[in-house]
Amino acid sequence: MVTTDEVLNHLNDVTYPAGKDDLLAAAQGSGAGDEVLKALRAVPPEEYANEAEVARSLPTAESEDARTAAEQARGQARSHVAAPERPVPPAPTDY
Repeated sequence: MVTTDEVLNHLNDVTYPAGKDDLLAAAQGSGAGDEVLKALRAVPPEEYANEAEVARSLPTAESEDARTAAEQARGQARSHVAAPERPVPPAPTDY
């Protein structure tokens, strides 16, 4: 899987804001490989204000690593569910 830096290296000529088609055209014009183009085809069809917004939308090796780490953490997490509540005795009444 491609990295974010690999994709962004092919977007140097993009003028922002840019849409998905603009990103793909710039990448193709810079000679991007199939993996880079595949990653760009997977981004939502939105207007991107800058490279940071593009980077957040990319399905890259880094995002896959983060997803895997999160799944592993969930599998190893301890349950923090409280023990069943004990019945509370009624409050004494003032007479």
